[in-house]
Amino acid sequence: MNKKKNLDNYIKICLSIISGSILLVIIMIGSLLIFVFFFESSETTQVERRQEHVENHIKEAQKLDEIIKILEKINKNLDEREN
Repeated sequence: MNKKKNLDNYIKICLSIISGSILLVIIMIGSLLIFVFFFESSETTQVERRQEHVENHIKEAQKLDEIIKILEKINKNLDEREN
């Protein structure tokens, strides 16, 4: 009789561990789905990211143009001093 009671307790422990694990997985999947549906909507699309990338390149090109103009002025001033 005692052996049967130990076996019943062992089965209860195993079932508790299995059901707890399944419950944990379900909660994790549910949390992931809720996050994706409600909080990922602010994610920029690939087109928006590409547009931002192009705009960054345009801004960099403008900065480089300014730097080139400044360097040309410096060269002009140095050439005038040499003459």
